[in-house]
Parts: sequence; C-alpha cells; structure tokens
Amino acid sequence: MKTRHLGDFSASVLLVLSVVVVSQAHAQSASQVGAWDGLMLTPVGALAPVASDPGGLRAGDTAWSLRYGRWRYDADDAVHDTGGVTWTRGFAFAHTLLSLTGAYGLIECPTCYTWIMGGIDLQSALWSHAVADSAGRPSRVTAVLARLSAGGGRYRGPNPVNALSFAATLPIELSVPLRSQSALRVSVLPGVGFGHVASLAYTEAGLLPMIGGALAWSVTRSFDVNVGVQRVLISGGVYQVGMALTWSRGNQREGHP
Repeated sequence: MKTRHLGDFSASVLLVLSVVVVSQAHAQSASQVGAWDGLMLTPVGALAPVASDPGGLRAGDTAWSLRYGRWRYDADDAVHDTGGVTWTRGFAFAHTLLSLTGAYGLIECPTCYTWIMGGIDLQSALWSHAVADSAGRPSRVTAVLARLSAGGGRYRGPNPVNALSFAATLPIELSVPLRSQSALRVSVLPGVGFGHVASLAYTEAGLLPMIGGALAWSVTRSFDVNVGVQRVLISGGVYQVGMALTWSRGNQREGHP
C-alpha cells in the first residue's frame, strides 16, 4: 500500500487509513480524502447496492439479505472485504422500505484489525408505472425512488478511529418478468455522499458524488440473487463490486408478476 504523511499519526492508525490516503499525480484535498474514508469504512460505501423491487414489499413483509463487498482505492491497492446482513421491512405509504444493516470490514494490512459497521436506509417511491399483461397482472414495472442512508463504523484496534457517513441517492428501477415466478431487475443509482473520519490526531469530512448499479434475478417470489457495482467518485478511484442473496417473508411482493 502507498501512504502519504498525516502528521503525528500513530503507526497503527496510519496503517488503517493508508488504504484510502494515497500519493498520486492528482492529489486529493483533505476533505475529499476524509469523505472517501468515511463512506468506504461504513456500509454506505463498502457494500455494493442491491436492486430493490420497484413495487416494494407489502406492508408488514420483511426480507433478509446476506451481503458481500470488495473494494480498494486504486489499481495498486490491496483488496478489502466487507460482509454484512440487512433486514428490510415494507410499509404501506409510498412503498416505503426501512432497512437496517450490520457489517464487518477486513482491512488488508500487516497489523490491521477489523471494522464493525452499522447502517440504516429509508426508501420511498417518487414515481412508478406498471404495464399489465393479457391477464391484467403487472408484467413490467418502472420506478424512480428516493433513498436516504446513514452509516457508522469503528475500528477495533488499540487506537480508536470512527467513521460516519450519509448519502442521498435516486435509484431508477426496472423489473421484467422472465418465466413463471422469475423476474429480472435492473437498478441505476446516482447520488451524493458525505463522509467523516476521526481519530485522536486526525479529523476530516467532505462531500463526494456516487454512482452505482445492480442486477438482480428473482429466482422465486421469495429468493433473489443480486450483483452490484459502486464507485465513490474520487480521482484515481476504482469501482467496488459485491453480491447479495435475499430471502423475503410474508405476502407476495407487489412489483412481482
């Protein structure tokens, strides 16, 4: 890993932050680096997005997602892994979804410890349109959603480091039936994120744009396989990738044929 000097940082904290504070031709401002740190050390940036059903879960229904993400700062950085579980509940108003996430991050460096992370997402439909088949069932659903996210992370090593993030995204979703109870969903997620990172010797924060996408295959009405990509836009940064397996419980999802 490549690092730049961060003042009177302790050696272990420097190693933790070295994955995101990189020397390169186009140096980042301190606030941009702080924003990237805060986002990528929380579920908001560390876990790739999941393509949600444009119709959403019915009120009272729940879903569980087993999620995995892998990310790095640039092509020369080591790959860092994040795993987590997300619980989602549907509400009647505007197809609103509330999600809670618990995750851990494995930062690849010789003396690094894990990060413990948590996040919350609130999503509602701004607009949706369904095209019915000959039987009157929705056969294709398109939606524009609004999603607000917040996340936090704490380094479990001997020197305390905390990360905090907020993001606002505008997911654009499309669901198309394949056969029987199967469907394909595509999601594009433009947005903006705020990240904050703080230790005993270093505190920075800032805003960065974000872009992501996800592709999900609804194998049945209750089980999805999802792959996603996301990039927090900073010079030299690369896309992070991930996947998720989702199980839904309760009534049938509204957006599913």
